[in-house]
Amino acid sequence: MADYDVGVLALVVPAKSAPKATYRPAVSVRNNGIHDALASGYLRIYASGLLVFETELYSATLAAGATGNAQAVDYWTPAAEGFYTIHAYLSTPLDQVESNNMLAPVTIEITGATPPEPPVVAAHAAQHEEGGTDELSIDGLKGRAADQQDAIAHATSHQAGGADALNVGSLQGILAQDQPAQVHGNTRHNPVMTTAAELTAHAGSVAVHTAATNLANRETTGLETGLVKSDQLAIGSQVFPTGDKYLRSDRFWHAPVPDYLISLWPIALPIPAGWAAVLVDPAPNTPQIYIQRLPTP
Repeated sequence: MADYDVGVLALVVPAKSAPKATYRPAVSVRNNGIHDALASGYLRIYASGLLVFETELYSATLAAGATGNAQAVDYWTPAAEGFYTIHAYLSTPLDQVESNNMLAPVTIEITGATPPEPPVVAAHAAQHEEGGTDELSIDGLKGRAADQQDAIAHATSHQAGGADALNVGSLQGILAQDQPAQVHGNTRHNPVMTTAAELTAHAGSVAVHTAATNLANRETTGLETGLVKSDQLAIGSQVFPTGDKYLRSDRFWHAPVPDYLISLWPIALPIPAGWAAVLVDPAPNTPQIYIQRLPTP
C-alpha cells in the first residue's frame, strides 16, 4: 500500500441520462494511501469532440481508506439536448500511483427539459368522504380501520342456504328450541336398547333364566305367585294347597307335584306335609322361606 494514493472511482453528477438542467459535476474518489489526503483535479465536457465546459475539482480531506466526492467549482448548463463525453483527472500531493488518477471517458445523454413541479393539490378530503364525487371504499382493503366498524345485518347469510350457514353439529350446550329427533340407528343409544327380536329370543330362552337370575329379579320386582322346577327357582312363587292342584302364576300344577320343586312359603305358616325347608342363596328379604318338595317314598 502506498503512503499517498488517491484513485478516481466514477462519475456521480450528472447521471448517464439526465434532463436538460443545471448541474454541479462531481466524481467519487477513494484514498488508497495510509495518510489523510486531499484530492484535486479537473473535469472537461466535450460535444462532438469539441470542448464545451471545463472546471476544477476538489474534495474534502479523506481519511485513509475513506471514499468521498470531489465537486466542480463551476456549474454546467447543457446548451442543447444530445450526447456529451466527460473526462476527469484527480490526484493528491505526493501521489505515488498515477494509473488510477484518470476517469475513463463517460458518455451521457441530455434529454428534454426538467419536467415542471407538479401543481399543488387543493384540499379535497370532502370529495373522498361519504357522498363525495370521489368517495373512497375500503372494501377488499387489508388492515384495520382507525374507527371501530359496526357489523352490517347479515342474519340470512348464517341461515340454511346462506353463504355462511351455521352448523350446530359440533357445538356444546342446549339449544333454546326443542329439536325434532333425527332418524337414527340403535347404536346411537348408550346403553344399546333391546330390539323386539331380541326380546322374543330372550323370552324363549331357558339358558338365561337361571336360578340366580330369577332370584335377583325377584329382589327387584317383588313377589309373584307360581311354581317352577327346582333347577329354575321361582320368582316369588308360593304354594296354595287346593286339593290336588298347586297354583302357579299362569297355570295349575296337577298332582303329583314334581320332586325337588322349590317354592316360597310364609314363615308364619306350618310347612306342608311332603315339603322341607331349604337354604337358598340369596335368602328372601321378605317374611318367607324357601321350601322344597321331597321325593315320594
